[in-house]
Amino acid sequence: MGHPPLEFSECYLDSPDFRETLKCYELELERTNKFLKEVIKDGNSVITAIKGYSLAVQKFSHTLSVFQFDFIGDSLTDDEINIAQSFQEFAGLLQEVEHDRMMLVQNASDLLIKPLEKFRKDQIGVTKEKKKKFEKESEKYYSQLDKHLNLSAKKKETQLQEADELLEKERANFYESSVEYVYQIHQVQDRKKFDVVEPVLAFLHSILTLNNLTVEMTQDFMPYKQELQLSLQNVSDVTGNAIREM
Repeated sequence: MGHPPLEFSECYLDSPDFRETLKCYELELERTNKFLKEVIKDGNSVITAIKGYSLAVQKFSHTLSVFQFDFIGDSLTDDEINIAQSFQEFAGLLQEVEHDRMMLVQNASDLLIKPLEKFRKDQIGVTKEKKKKFEKESEKYYSQLDKHLNLSAKKKETQLQEADELLEKERANFYESSVEYVYQIHQVQDRKKFDVVEPVLAFLHSILTLNNLTVEMTQDFMPYKQELQLSLQNVSDVTGNAIREM
């Protein structure tokens, strides 16, 4: 959505159109600030959920790793050995995946949360401060201008001169605060294009990279899965034959 251009020259005119344009940018700033709060909140929820999931999987992995199969007899077939070691294999795979996932969790705040919070503080926060200063100086200047316009011509020359000097001082302060405010609005609008997008891009890339690693691990796991399924089928067949012979 586009907004009317905000020109520095308009600061000195301070026209109604200039004030309306300022309101457009102020509303956009509030909308952006609200959006960032929601992204930070939801991002923290995602990070917490990923961490909780990873811890649960690690606990599951540990449970698998400590279990020992018992078999009848003094010697084991290759298939039985393969089955006996299966839970340790499962646990090892899960631990490898979750190690990478926890690395993502540890870096997630630096990738996503901190940069967005910094933008809110350094850009949006500063813009709000500039707005307060602008409004304060605006009120002082127009209050002084109103007093000046209502000065009696019967005032002494020195009093009129002092009033002129005071008005000029307030006008200069107002113009300065107006230019600073408009400059900061330009700053936040320009920086928003990359200071907001880049952290989300980096976070998304880290998630997709982890997903890609998981796919690669799954592909590497397939030969072992097929071998284990064959062992399970062989042992099942042997057990079934033994039962039928009893």
